[in-house]
Amino acid sequence: MADELLSQEEINLLLQTLGKEEKKEAVIEEEKIKPLDLTLFEHISAGRIAGLELIFERWINGLRKGLTSLIVTIPDIFKESVNIVRFGDFVAKLPLPCAVGIFNIEPLRGQCLIAIDPRLIYIVISSVFGGSAKQYKIEGKEFTRIEMRFIQRLLNLCYQELELAWSTVMKVRIVPINIETNPTLLTVSRAKEKFILLKLTVIIEGSEGYIYLAIPEASIAPYKDMLKGTTEIKSKSAQKDPIKAFQKIPLKLEVLLGGSQISFKRLLELKQGDVIILDKSVKEPLEVKVEGLSKFLAFLGQLGRKKAIKIYKHIQKED
Repeated sequence: MADELLSQEEINLLLQTLGKEEKKEAVIEEEKIKPLDLTLFEHISAGRIAGLELIFERWINGLRKGLTSLIVTIPDIFKESVNIVRFGDFVAKLPLPCAVGIFNIEPLRGQCLIAIDPRLIYIVISSVFGGSAKQYKIEGKEFTRIEMRFIQRLLNLCYQELELAWSTVMKVRIVPINIETNPTLLTVSRAKEKFILLKLTVIIEGSEGYIYLAIPEASIAPYKDMLKGTTEIKSKSAQKDPIKAFQKIPLKLEVLLGGSQISFKRLLELKQGDVIILDKSVKEPLEVKVEGLSKFLAFLGQLGRKKAIKIYKHIQKED
């Protein structure tokens, strides 16, 4: 029995070790416990608001057409994501410098933001002046006066097309307020306030950048039912109202006559009366697009004193 007993020195050492292990376990338990922020669950599901989705799609189509007329090439623009984020987290993502347009969407409350990736700005400027759409290193660089003019031009295009996109759902007025190039100086909202954030990816000749649209969630809340198109329905006649409203939405229809390639020298030499031969035969059906999407093939003709088209067939996916 005497051999199994611990000495006083061994007992003291064991007690010291146990004390340290208890402290370590207590620290580990404290690190595991994190408070649950219930406000993360108190928001509108932006992806389920049909009206917003329609506005975003119309805006993308408008931007595509507007940029095409500006840079004389067709950019690829697609919606990457729609999320609910805190204002502080959004601002932390933005590079320095970054072109941020601050504006109001009247009658909505709160200030909205459009942030344009500086890489995209330089890609557009290079394309406008006949350069290649290559990536540029811009960290820490300040925008020049000429670059700021292009930024203003791009933002005006964004504002114009956004106002048109909203008009399909409700009448609004875009009111520009300011342009900020340093995201850390943005004070339009509290850091914890939530925003609906749309991210667009823009690809021009293989180079890409992004455009963010940030709208305060609180400004959308009063119009949530209207945008969802799911207000309480108590009768069959009332049930038809949302459908009728969508049926009256104006859609832009375009007919592509054809295309051609010319040199820059030839472009500069063009004058009134010159003829450009297109790649389409007069007997070929023409492609008809609805809101930028190919939908029909049709033949060109005349009705009265106006040009007209006669639908030939629907364009199937395999076509």
